Amino acid sequence: MFKRYPKYKFVLAGFDYLLLIAAWVAAILIRFWEVPMNDLLSRPLVRTQAALILVYSFVWIVIFQHFSLYKLNFFMSFGEQVFAVFKSLLYGLIGLILITFIFKRLDFVESRLVLGFFVLISLVAITTFRTLVFRPLFALASQKKLVRRRVAIVGHDRTAKMVAAQIAVDDSHGFDVVGFVNEDLPAGERVFEKLTNIGSLSDLDAIVRREKISEIIIAESDVTHNALLEIIDQAQKTPAEVRLVSELYNIIPEKVLLEKYLGVPIVKMPQNYESGLFTVYKRVFDVTVTLVGGLLLLGPFLVIALIIKLTSKGPIFFSHTRIGKSCKPFEFHKFRTMYVGNDDASHRAFVSEFIDAKDGAAVKKIENDPRVTPVGRFLRKTSIDELPQLLNVLKGEMSLVGPRPCMPYELEQYQDWHRRRLSVIPGCTGLWQVAGRSAVDFNDMVILDLFYIDNMSPLFDLSIIFRTVPVMIFARGGH
Repeated sequence: MFKRYPKYKFVLAGFDYLLLIAAWVAAILIRFWEVPMNDLLSRPLVRTQAALILVYSFVWIVIFQHFSLYKLNFFMSFGEQVFAVFKSLLYGLIGLILITFIFKRLDFVESRLVLGFFVLISLVAITTFRTLVFRPLFALASQKKLVRRRVAIVGHDRTAKMVAAQIAVDDSHGFDVVGFVNEDLPAGERVFEKLTNIGSLSDLDAIVRREKISEIIIAESDVTHNALLEIIDQAQKTPAEVRLVSELYNIIPEKVLLEKYLGVPIVKMPQNYESGLFTVYKRVFDVTVTLVGGLLLLGPFLVIALIIKLTSKGPIFFSHTRIGKSCKPFEFHKFRTMYVGNDDASHRAFVSEFIDAKDGAAVKKIENDPRVTPVGRFLRKTSIDELPQLLNVLKGEMSLVGPRPCMPYELEQYQDWHRRRLSVIPGCTGLWQVAGRSAVDFNDMVILDLFYIDNMSPLFDLSIIFRTVPVMIFARGGH
């Protein structure tokens, strides 16, 4: 798995780790400068604190990775990089402060001056090293052909040629375009400048191994979503890293922080590693957070239930059949937000129009629906009506994070590529809720869900959960 990552990322991470350790040492020595070294080393829990610093500095590297600090466009920039380093340090500091509340007598790491000196020193040291040392060395190594990544571009239209032109303009990033891969042109035909078509998609795996390709950049725009996903699947079967430049996926660069190659927004498509460990983690995390959250929300639950009961006739909860993983139906629970006795004809009509909308046509959620109660409007706007889905999470029918479950009549209108949303357990919240919510069209919503499916990780789930809270509080995009 780690072989797929360029070696320069490990080198940069190693230097970041050493600079974090050095910043800790410098901060402690500055804070306790008047204390003799022997007395400093004989303080209680010195070894424990040293071990904590060594381990927690590795946690910071993981946070750096989460904030994209090992992506080309970040370490080849300045302003974005400084801000990302500072933000990463602060996020890590929050966890460290929590540790000092639990474990006492950690006089080195619980000192406010030590923490302040550490953040300042590490920020200056890391950004200085990255911008004044690592970046010029990386650019020089790329220009001297010491750091090279052989690239094949899938496609031959304007997007593919634009990517090739951008790479040709700047050789400081270490890319060598070997050629284009396309079904429509014979092998050997010139596509752009001296670059030719080196084969067809059906031979992609053989081409990657023969030409020692490190990265495949899929740059197809004049294709359907279904055809593009088939190309992605074919590319992901090869040993090369797969990246995507396509107008069909424009919603991803717009809504999600991504890597850029020479100014071109790139979507990284992982090789879809099946991780049984992540599946277990996700289930344990779902149950633990749901149980704790359920206890904390018990009071608000009772208040909401009472308000619903007093303001309109009917049951407190609304249950409805939804479609889960692998098209398996289950009973989905919400707080009731509508008057009783309504049919779903208007929603069926909306769903049909929403799914069939072409070229990003603006088809938004139904607003001012007369079927919705006054209390229900508030519950929907803030997504509080979704909280009873914690029961679905406990039963294993849903996860805290994942694509939203669809209704049976929605599934009937799905195209083949839409159905990939159903390959994982549906969630209470997801990427499209925090990135766009009601402000994206159906195809964009599916693309955001597929991006989440391809990039699922514990940190990504936590990021979505944290971003869900302000979306609920400020009712962004909800109707």
